[in-house]
Amino acid sequence: MTGLRVEKLNIPAANMGEHSTLPMISDSIRSYFKRDQFKLGESDGLYLGYGAVESALPYRSQNNYGRELYDSEQTVIVLENDYLKATFFASLGGKLHSLYDKIEGKELLFSNSVLRPCHLAIRSAWMSGGIEWNCGYIGHHAYTCSPIHAARTSLDDGTPVLRFYQYERIRSAVYQMDFFLPEGSKLLFVRTKIVNPSFEVLPMYWWSNIATPDCDGNRVIVPATTTFTVKDGYPVKIAVPEYNGVDVTYPAQNPIAIDYFWNIPEDERKYICQVDKNGYGLVQTSTKRLRGRKLFVWGNSQGGDRWKNFLTADNESGSYNEIQAGLAQTQYECLPMPPKTTWEWVEAYGAIKTDPRKAHGTWEEARRESADRLNEMITADSLEKLLADTKKMAKTPAEKTLSSADGWGALEQKRREIAGDDAMCDYLDFGELSDEQLPWLSLLEKGTLGKHDPKKPPISYICGKEWTKKLREAVRGKDADNWFTWLQLGLCTLAVEDYESAERILNKSLELSRSPWALYALAIVRRELGDREKQIEYMLAALELRKDDVSLAREVLQALYWSERFAEIEKAYLSLPAEVQKNPRCTVYYAFALINKGDVEGAEAILYKDGGFILPDIHEGETITLDLWIEIEKKKAQRNGTFFDEKNIDPPKFVDFRMFSNAEWFNGGEIIRE
Repeated sequence: MTGLRVEKLNIPAANMGEHSTLPMISDSIRSYFKRDQFKLGESDGLYLGYGAVESALPYRSQNNYGRELYDSEQTVIVLENDYLKATFFASLGGKLHSLYDKIEGKELLFSNSVLRPCHLAIRSAWMSGGIEWNCGYIGHHAYTCSPIHAARTSLDDGTPVLRFYQYERIRSAVYQMDFFLPEGSKLLFVRTKIVNPSFEVLPMYWWSNIATPDCDGNRVIVPATTTFTVKDGYPVKIAVPEYNGVDVTYPAQNPIAIDYFWNIPEDERKYICQVDKNGYGLVQTSTKRLRGRKLFVWGNSQGGDRWKNFLTADNESGSYNEIQAGLAQTQYECLPMPPKTTWEWVEAYGAIKTDPRKAHGTWEEARRESADRLNEMITADSLEKLLADTKKMAKTPAEKTLSSADGWGALEQKRREIAGDDAMCDYLDFGELSDEQLPWLSLLEKGTLGKHDPKKPPISYICGKEWTKKLREAVRGKDADNWFTWLQLGLCTLAVEDYESAERILNKSLELSRSPWALYALAIVRRELGDREKQIEYMLAALELRKDDVSLAREVLQALYWSERFAEIEKAYLSLPAEVQKNPRCTVYYAFALINKGDVEGAEAILYKDGGFILPDIHEGETITLDLWIEIEKKKAQRNGTFFDEKNIDPPKFVDFRMFSNAEWFNGGEIIRE
């Protein structure tokens, strides 16, 4: 008998904190590659760079989380039959927290024992473990640490279906996931669909991100003999399983943090599995639309180990790697999705048992063995039939709402209704509007965003052609003298990289009412136009208006740090309230100001306080704590008249987040050019 129920789960969790007060226009989330050479074959056909977005506007950053863990009670949704138990977080983007094999008594995923975010996602906060579902654009998606809508429905035979869905605001698209675990099934199924309700071609991205235990002896098996990755800043293709003396299909053997995007032939079955030394593990397969498969490893290094531990409890290794499945062949690209189109596919997850001698034999033996065992579980034709058989269910209204998320989907439905457009997935209930949507409802119905206090952070942001048009109409009408409407129009214009127009519009907002929000936005405009002096001037002016805003203080100090204006960092930092100074991101920039003026003891006191400085929102690829340690050691060496060799260092573990400390291994291998 299959059951679907809502439960409570006690799990240690860090405080997520408040959203940033600032619009997400500062950091580019575009993927950049070197463009002076092309190192792939002419038949590889990747959409390199297509669909990248410059910022995450209209979302707000989730970067004010801490590290300390507290006892928490979380709501989870459980699907269970005699073979598998699947546990989901609706509050974390529908993440599959655990997939438990009841027959073997084993967890199939790396299921994190804590909820501890770090800066790895579009909006900063991201947590390792389980399976997450990334839709829209390159990166860990906007809702990975936010609620999405959840509901219950059923298959024709009464099997319960857990439905997650959300309106994605950058692409203005809807994604939906229907999970079911039929009675007697050893596989968990998820029927996914993405809907493009517009008349525009949308760049579309999807990757199912699966965390699996990183244990010595584990092997990842996939039907491919080549893989795409990046070398020296260029996308390249290499042979597998062995590269430069290392069998890269064994995650624990990889020296560096690296992505492998397996080049699966079009006519091969789409699957990936990871098995232990006994041939047991997790298999993921799908219908043919989900073409891509990936392996990510943190690397066999101190920095990789630091990252894995940093994302879990302090007393645990947190050791994991990721196997993934996506629409495109790589994560360097989106695919063009035609107007008024729905893309659908089915994924299946479960335990696989292989002959360990074959699974750990030659690459050809391993691929043949895993494919044979998968076919015994379910064939490719059966999976395609399941997709067709469940099409009606996927367009049927849910029987019961389990939890609601934000009201942005409801607002978009209202906008379409007023504009006379077709309804967007009218069988989905997007809930009610909240305070965040009310100014925009007023814009739709009354032609004004209403009055807003310039001293208070904007309650929400929006973007897109339709909304930009409405804002332009408003500033020509009822909101001609409304600073807030001019600000929002300026941000929309900035988001599409029309910097000269954005500057003119934002200056109008500033003329009507001096606000830190317009000053901050103008600072970003000047930065993009190459005027660092004016950028800093606007940043400092914004901070003068709102010294107690930690989000703004962090951005101002970061801008000063990037411009190497260390004396101004110290002056600005010391002018902040004590509570803002305590923010670790602010503190680390102050430490650089101290070391720059020769105060080694002051910087060292910050770095080693309480057993070692911790930066909760250190992000993937960032080495700022290591850089601080290096600067301190260099100054000490200068004082002592000794030589500090930067190329051969042995830093303390707590500062070392390097992902490529063993890069010489990868640089020594051969690439494939057709």
